[in-house]
Amino acid sequence: NRIKFRDQGNWDHFQRLLLDAKLLTRDRWGKLKVNEKRVAALLALTAVHDIMKMEIILPKLQDEHAPFHGYAAHDTIGDHDIALAYVMDHFPSLLPSFHGLRKEEQASVHFTQ
Repeated sequence: NRIKFRDQGNWDHFQRLLLDAKLLTRDRWGKLKVNEKRVAALLALTAVHDIMKMEIILPKLQDEHAPFHGYAAHDTIGDHDIALAYVMDHFPSLLPSFHGLRKEEQASVHFTQ
């Protein structure tokens, strides 16, 4: 249960995970700081990761982008991960939470999706 998790969880390991993921950093005095740009990237990934599982929004490959990961022009990209990669590559403004990230964070989200 939640109380047991709070009381018995290994918080040092969890903190290490957040530091390793660069979601938290330490300032020069050792104080923990939230890396807001990295957290925004994680939230963007969470927001967009599985949206292409909705078949109604799967993209059709445009002529000028063909071929793309085995898909030909006019194909509907049926693999949700490839469909998302296609939109991220060619139409990032359709994903505002992704589009608003810096290029470095976009690359990180694109890689992990």
